[in-house]
Amino acid sequence: MDKEKNTIFIIDMLNSTATVYFSTFFVFYFFNVANYEIVPLAKYYITTYLFIGVAFMLISKFIKNNYKVELLRIGIALKALYIALIMLLKENIINYIFIVAIIDGLSQGFYAYPKNLLNTEKITNEDRQKYSGLINTICQIISIVIPLLLGILLTYFDYIQVGKAFFILFVIMYIVSFKLKDNKHQKRKLEFKGFFKLVKVNKNLRYALLKPFLSGLTISSGVMYLIITLYKIYNFKTNLNLGLVTSICSFICLLGCIIFRFIKKKNFNKVMLFSGVISFITILLFTFFPTRTSLIIFMFVDNMFITFIALISNMVVTNYSNNKEIKKDLKVEFYLIIDIMFMVSRVLGYTLLLLVCLFIGKEYINYLMIIPAISLIIESIIISKRKQLTRTIVLYIIIM
Repeated sequence: MDKEKNTIFIIDMLNSTATVYFSTFFVFYFFNVANYEIVPLAKYYITTYLFIGVAFMLISKFIKNNYKVELLRIGIALKALYIALIMLLKENIINYIFIVAIIDGLSQGFYAYPKNLLNTEKITNEDRQKYSGLINTICQIISIVIPLLLGILLTYFDYIQVGKAFFILFVIMYIVSFKLKDNKHQKRKLEFKGFFKLVKVNKNLRYALLKPFLSGLTISSGVMYLIITLYKIYNFKTNLNLGLVTSICSFICLLGCIIFRFIKKKNFNKVMLFSGVISFITILLFTFFPTRTSLIIFMFVDNMFITFIALISNMVVTNYSNNKEIKKDLKVEFYLIIDIMFMVSRVLGYTLLLLVCLFIGKEYINYLMIIPAISLIIESIIISKRKQLTRTIVLYIIIM
């Protein structure tokens, strides 16, 4: 078990390294190729997140029958294919948006679905806070070094040359994955009827399923971060500047992860609520005053307080998947529905971005941040179990 936990740890670190490239620098590259138009980016992300959900649905039956490790390897192989396409197409990527986005979406789905379940199986609830704190600390150290290194490299080399290193990274991930073993394969049917029956009677499960819908607009690859990335590009302009800024943000996030390791579970509710309020105020400040100063304030709050929200809420949902009602027979269905909720909210967010750019103007995209602000405060309240306050806020939003 410890050996497999270490393998997951290594895969997480390697994937985190690759994520740095795709989360900021690839967006910058794509944005340049698209002549600084947001519409192609929005189309790309709508397609990507739609096909992540498609991938989850395609492989759910195989996941149910315990083919998790094999599917994880396929996901890693598809990630390698994805970056190979980027290197092959180069500037022509703009003419093949949908093909590249489909491969990207399928690779993420084939990777994330089995990986989420393997995390719950190989890491116990008792060890999860310690593991999450440790892996996030290591990943943030990587996120401090890699952006600065990439910023320097991309000053002298192009994206395609640098991309070759990440192709090799996925090859290493693929090889390392052979140290993971599945539980015994078996034939089982998906039990959606039983799952939704449980949803009807279990309030905590309903809240657990609402969480990904809210996070899909914000902390889990939501439209909020694409908008912020675009404003980073507008304000900091060069790869070197972006690398430096990303490294500083990662250092702040590292401090947040270190602090998180020492937060007692009994204080999670207070931390969630305080972080949600601070984040809500900061996002609204940026929404109505999108200056460099408000952007810098947001980046600090994001990497400290929104990090707390992400760590705690993800841990709560992952732990809930080991609840006795879910763990025995319904964990596969639980994660499938969770990712469908992610898909719906992500596609919704990027569709709204597309509509704003097409019919109102890209200079107004900052006003879309109102939606993530509301989503974050509701999520923090739900996880902190202030249910009455949540209902009051939702009612107030509806009345407005």
